[in-house]
Amino acid sequence: MTKLFRVGSDGLVAARPTRLATESQLEDWIFADASIIGLDVLIVGRQVITDHGGRIDLLAIERSGNLAVIELKRDRTPREVIAQALDYASWVAKLTTVEVHRIARQHLAEKFETAFRTRFDESLPESLNETHSIVIVASEFDASSRRIVEYLAEQGGIAINTAFFAAFEDAGHTYVATDWLLDQEAVIERSVDRSRAPWSGLWYANIDDGRSRAWEDMRRYGFVAAGGGRGFSG
Repeated sequence: MTKLFRVGSDGLVAARPTRLATESQLEDWIFADASIIGLDVLIVGRQVITDHGGRIDLLAIERSGNLAVIELKRDRTPREVIAQALDYASWVAKLTTVEVHRIARQHLAEKFETAFRTRFDESLPESLNETHSIVIVASEFDASSRRIVEYLAEQGGIAINTAFFAAFEDAGHTYVATDWLLDQEAVIERSVDRSRAPWSGLWYANIDDGRSRAWEDMRRYGFVAAGGGRGFSG
């Protein structure tokens, strides 16, 4: 259970747990800035309609070009929202690069490529949605639902996690705290490791043969040079 304290003159003063007037507020906040729940993503769709008539609360893209389904629990039971999120993910998994562009064009106020570069300071990858992740946002989960998410992530290799939020009141102010059920980086890494082909044992490098460096010099003197800005070195 998350607790929040204010440092007072006589020690710590506990903030009183409260509820948000509506969870749509939280969706608005995440839509405006997903980093409040610890996600480094660009939101490319809101209430995205699937081919099965469902509505994904928020659809986001990561720096790598992979997608993330973000579902809020709202008034559904934990098991219902897990099942719904998995259903949405099964649809997202089949989206092609062209279809991702179409969704982004429908929802973004500017060009997809421009929004991506503004958010990540990098060019949009040519190939998108090679894998995907699921984030369920909830104020609380029962023990059984926690076990289900943990099992899917740790044993099933599915990139699924729960972001918890808790609201507090103190001295006329409302505060929202967030936390993860599992280590999000570990969840993503396990999923990618399961889907990635075994390493061939060979390294490849693309070398720019231009004004700043010459391939013949590299061959002659035995070196490889890189740089030219974050878009290249990254």
